Amino acid sequence: MTYFRGMFRHRAKTIAVVGALVGLACSDFTTDTSSPQPTVSAAKTGPDYAAQFDATAKPMFTTDGGATPFRTSKTIAYWSSSFTDPTNGVTYPYTMVGTNPFTGNGQTTVPTTIIPFRFVFADGTVMDGGADVAATLASPIFSEYTYPLSANDHTQYGDAIQRAQFNKIGTGYHVRIGAPTIQPTQTIEVPKNQGFAFLGARGAVVALMDINWFSSKLHNAINALHVSPLTVPIILVHNTFTWIGTPDNCCVLGYHGATSSLNGNGDQQVQTYIFAAFITPRTFGGFDLPGAGLGDIHALSHEVSEWYDDPFVNNIVNPWLTPTAPQYGCTAFLETGDPVVGYWFPLPGNPQVNANGVWHPEDEVYFSWFARQTPSIAFGGKYTYMGTFTEPAHGC
Repeated sequence: MTYFRGMFRHRAKTIAVVGALVGLACSDFTTDTSSPQPTVSAAKTGPDYAAQFDATAKPMFTTDGGATPFRTSKTIAYWSSSFTDPTNGVTYPYTMVGTNPFTGNGQTTVPTTIIPFRFVFADGTVMDGGADVAATLASPIFSEYTYPLSANDHTQYGDAIQRAQFNKIGTGYHVRIGAPTIQPTQTIEVPKNQGFAFLGARGAVVALMDINWFSSKLHNAINALHVSPLTVPIILVHNTFTWIGTPDNCCVLGYHGATSSLNGNGDQQVQTYIFAAFITPRTFGGFDLPGAGLGDIHALSHEVSEWYDDPFVNNIVNPWLTPTAPQYGCTAFLETGDPVVGYWFPLPGNPQVNANGVWHPEDEVYFSWFARQTPSIAFGGKYTYMGTFTEPAHGC
């Protein structure tokens, strides 16, 4: 487990891509295709640097903080239960967003707000997450789409996954995220020693920065904007990724987290939050392959689904190991996107150049896989939304 100066509880979760993973060379991508691409200074356009980046960059996800909700009403809607793993006899408690699908067909809508970050780097490069807000709103994250993989269920991405994993399709059960308020774009100047932008090997602009420095800006923005703990803020950035320790150890594409106030006598405020980079289609090699489809909303879908199933970053399960993510080693976190990062299914309607007209939301691992339930209780008896796995998790 890797700790980042005490801020991040879980180790970085490196992306598992089937086959050879081509390095992280990113191109500019906004909803307004007539907008000019960011420009970078000549100091960072050398082919040697771009080649080094392509050869060494490892896309990752991680988590931030963690909290126990103490049965508080000062946070998002949630439910708690437990399961007993049949392979070791241990009972594991867990908490998820919404209402308990085992006891009824409740409907939940969690308020959301989007906080776009606009980074101005020392060489003048500007990376503006505000340019990606319209595409994010039109995507399956917030808009309702039809899901052929789950009996043409028509809803949002996160709700479709929840309804399928608990076999609630055809019922009134829903866990949606509300239409977001859009906060003013936060313009942040990035010192040279904390981040930089450069022209990648494929002729596109990418930006990198220190994860701890970035995360301090994330928490500052949530606090300064007085985001309610009943609301989940989504920090949206444009093709900007973070490194851990040094630029040679990158790149975190997103994380979700939770923090709790110190006072409250058992009824403390607990704030959950999500950060994700909006990724340009064809940023990664193998973009059209179902095991390497890292584009558009892939990172955001990963984090939204993990927030649904582990909102307070405290759901621990029997350690699991999977050949689709060997770099994780043996991990014990109920993080639904980790074992299947890069696996995606198409949904129509993406208007952006080079997206082939489809969005690239991530496959997600179901509760039954982590709980080692046989058979799976999910729709169709699957262990992931796409059916990538055909049996529950294995131990280490």
